[in-house]
Amino acid sequence: MGYYMRFVVTDKKGLDLQLIEKGLKQSDTAYTIANRRSDRNMGDIIYGGETLGQIEINGPGDSLFSEELQELKEFAEEAHGRQLKKVLDCLNRAKLIVAVQVLFQEKNPEATLERLGPLWQWLFMNRDGLLQVDGEGYYNGKPELIFEVE
Repeated sequence: MGYYMRFVVTDKKGLDLQLIEKGLKQSDTAYTIANRRSDRNMGDIIYGGETLGQIEINGPGDSLFSEELQELKEFAEEAHGRQLKKVLDCLNRAKLIVAVQVLFQEKNPEATLERLGPLWQWLFMNRDGLLQVDGEGYYNGKPELIFEVE
């Protein structure tokens, strides 16, 4: 088990690792997505030679997509917050999930999360959706925590 961050995409625009990498490189050319597995649309997010996490894009037809959505809905319903309707609406309209298993290893967790910031910023600027963070909840593009889930 690891620490995951997921961007739940609700619009119909296409998205793949190549496009995400291009967006990251606009922020800093030190970003790359390596060790890609085209059969699963996954790879490693690397910044300046340091692996930050494993990224995977899942959509309808992927068993993991359905399982993750169901699990996210269950956790949200157990939390009962003011923005529950907004979160459930996002999950019900989900077209893709961009999931990152963050790899802290021996690194400073805050520095690693900060390095992943441009990914989420790019997604919020270019796609509709919410960011789900394990142990925290859901963020909008401001970014502000709009719904807490532990």
